[in-house]
Amino acid sequence: MRRKRALDDPAFPFTNGPLPGDLLLAELAHRSANDLAIASAEVHIASKSETLAEVRDRLATVATRLHALGSIQCLLQRPRTAAIDLGERLCELCTLQAEARFADQGAFIHLRSCDIMLEASRGWALLMIVSELLTNAARHAFTEPGGLVQVELRKEDHEIICRVSDNGIGSQSANGGTGTAVLAELALGAGIALTPFPCDTGSSFQLRLPVAAGEGLRHRGTAS
Repeated sequence: MRRKRALDDPAFPFTNGPLPGDLLLAELAHRSANDLAIASAEVHIASKSETLAEVRDRLATVATRLHALGSIQCLLQRPRTAAIDLGERLCELCTLQAEARFADQGAFIHLRSCDIMLEASRGWALLMIVSELLTNAARHAFTEPGGLVQVELRKEDHEIICRVSDNGIGSQSANGGTGTAVLAELALGAGIALTPFPCDTGSSFQLRLPVAAGEGLRHRGTAS
């Protein structure tokens, strides 16, 4: 079994100070517990179905969701390469989040992206932040079907900009809670400016990070 490196290991890929491991692990444990509790409830509901066909349909839905949740965890493992294609990874993340958290409530994720080769540790941090924002939107933003989260990734001058916006009830907050503390630490350690973005409805957050030497844009737009 491959040994997992501690988050306070000096080799942890941030230079502006180590990320508090207990904070990140506590949030991940909290998220995992919530996901498993929801899956357990869905299995219990499936067991009460009147026909075998209904049981199979519900269990198939649970299996799809659990597979997507597991795939998200794998995707968010710290990369072992020097650089990652941020646009490609972001597309995978949005697809998996849609399957895991949005489909069952009739909500959607729309991605406008481009392929950006980014230093691996900073790309990992950005993906972690976007994943947390998507999770928060799925849990708190929508009270009825038809909700939409828009994710945009682009390069502007010497910065990479990522914006995550929803048309929900505007419940996401930039202050308070373990989750937002994790976001702040991730952003600080990776040199990412994370700020709420003014919007008429819902919530919107913008991530900005400078483009480092050797990082660049590959001109192929993607949308999903």
